[in-house]
Amino acid sequence: MPDRVGLVGVGAMGAGMWRRLRSQGVTSTVFDVRPEAMDALAAEGAPVAESAGDVAAVSDVVLISVPRSEHVLATVSGPTGIGARAAAGSLVIDLTSGAPGLSRQVAAVLAASRIDYVDAGVSGGVQGAESGALRIMVGGDDAAFSRAEPLLKLLGPNIWHCGPVGAGHAMKTLLNLSNQTKMIIEMEALLIGRKAGLDPKQVGEVLGMSAWSHYLLGPSGRRPFGFAMSHYCKDFDVAVGLATELGVPAPVGAAAQQLMRGVRTRLSEDGHDPDIIEYVGDLERAAGVTLDD
Repeated sequence: MPDRVGLVGVGAMGAGMWRRLRSQGVTSTVFDVRPEAMDALAAEGAPVAESAGDVAAVSDVVLISVPRSEHVLATVSGPTGIGARAAAGSLVIDLTSGAPGLSRQVAAVLAASRIDYVDAGVSGGVQGAESGALRIMVGGDDAAFSRAEPLLKLLGPNIWHCGPVGAGHAMKTLLNLSNQTKMIIEMEALLIGRKAGLDPKQVGEVLGMSAWSHYLLGPSGRRPFGFAMSHYCKDFDVAVGLATELGVPAPVGAAAQQLMRGVRTRLSEDGHDPDIIEYVGDLERAAGVTLDD
């Protein structure tokens, strides 16, 4: 286990992972472009750095959890980036739900400074991050994966080495495409069932709707996922982009991508970034029914 760990990007997921590592005896130095995100963890004992490069300068392993691969590339590049400030032989673990092609670019930037890299897509949400129940899909060579695995095991018991750099993010992209498209058709099924006189909770039980049963139809009632529509749309963009790059027809995925872009535009007219639970209300209004009354 590395003695010095850094974490760049401490939004909801990054903060959850910081807390999980702290509970396992690993206190990470943190940086985020939003001071308020760092302040929240500083109050819990997190050492705070002034830049991503400063994190790298005091860390043997740097975890990155930011919204997009473009942000990862910017974080590792340039004279003050991780690539310039981390010591040769350091390891970067990219936990972003990223684009495989850009992940390979990130790896190339770091390799020029003899820094190892793995892309590690994670699934399980904030609750999974804080409880150490994430599912983790990793891309990278065998040696880098072996170095990353002990730390990743603190974040989740289910870890797959999917292949070379980019393979972890490719696998996470497929998981996102499958899960998010299913969520859309499941919501439509719930509304059709409701108008047909069926009990939505029973529909969810019969169809095995774990997500909607948890966040919409469970004992606690309707509550946010904690996952912004912008991230939901980004994941569709990455998936459809990968399909296009590989020459694979993806008409259903592309339709879901365009649908959710329209939903986001409609729901964010007041300037906020809607949680995906707000899509439920959007469909209910169109269907003329509600699911939890």
